[in-house]
Amino acid sequence: MSAASAPDPGSIPLRPLTVGELIGLGFAVVRRHLGLLGPIAVLIAAVSAGAEITILSATGTLDSVATGDWINTFSKDVTAGRVDALPVGIYAAVGVSSLVSIAGALVLSGLATACASVDAVRRRPSRGAVAERLRGRIGVLVVVSVVVAVVSLAGSLIFLVPGLIAYTAWAGAAPATVMERAGVGRALSRSTRMTQGHRWRILGVTVLIVIIAAVIEQLITTAVGAAIPKASAVAALIVMSAVGAVIAAVTSSWVGAVIGLLYVDIRLRTENLGAALRAYAATLPRG
Repeated sequence: MSAASAPDPGSIPLRPLTVGELIGLGFAVVRRHLGLLGPIAVLIAAVSAGAEITILSATGTLDSVATGDWINTFSKDVTAGRVDALPVGIYAAVGVSSLVSIAGALVLSGLATACASVDAVRRRPSRGAVAERLRGRIGVLVVVSVVVAVVSLAGSLIFLVPGLIAYTAWAGAAPATVMERAGVGRALSRSTRMTQGHRWRILGVTVLIVIIAAVIEQLITTAVGAAIPKASAVAALIVMSAVGAVIAAVTSSWVGAVIGLLYVDIRLRTENLGAALRAYAATLPRG
C-alpha cells in the first residue's frame, strides 16, 4: 500500500478538501476543541459588542441605534441630499467593533489551525499537543491578526476592493504564524505567495461561512429576544449583545476553524503537506 493510499492517521483527510468538507470539518474541530476556542471566541465577541455599546453611549447615539430611529433619520437626510448626516459615533462604534471582530476571527483561525494540525496526525491527540504548537506564538499571532484586520478594514472603508484584496492575500498569515513559526513580516509575505491562485476560493468560502454564522446568530438571538420580558430598547440591545457573545463560542470558533482549514487545504493542494504529515505521524508513539 502506497503512502498516499494509506488510511489517514488522524481525523482530517490528508487530501484536497471540498467546500462541504471544510464546513463539516470546521464544526468537527470546534466540537473537539471547544474548551480552547469557545472561551476565546466569547471574549472577542464580548469585547467587540462592549466597545460598540460604550462608544455609542459616549457619543450620545446609543438610544437612536437601539430604537432604530437613526435609520429613519438617515433615510430622510439622504433623500434631502444631506448624505453626511450619519453621526460620527455610529461610524466609530461600527469601525472599532468590526476591527475587533476581524482580528478576533484571524486569531481564532490561528488557534484552530493548531488544533486541526494535531487532529490530522492523531485521532486521539495527547494532552498538551495543541499547547505545544502554540507555545511562544500567541503574541505574534495577535499582532499579525491586528495588522491584517486594520489594513483590510481601512481598504474596505476607502474602497471595498482593496480591503478584500488585502484580506484574501493575507488570510493565511495567522495560520502561518502558528504552523510555520513565522514572524510578522514573514507570515504576511508567506501568505501573499501561498494564496496566489486561491483567492477567489478564499473569498467565496469566507463570505459563505460568515453569512451562515450571521443567520444562525440572528435566528437564535431573535428567538431569545421574543422569550424575554419586555424591556427598554437599550436594555434589549445589551441583552442581545450578551446572547450573541455566548453564541459566538460556536459560530465564531467555526468561522476561525474553516479559515484555518483553508490554509491547510491550500498546502495540501500545492505543497504536498499530506505526505509531510503522514511522515510525521509515523514517528509518533502508538496509542
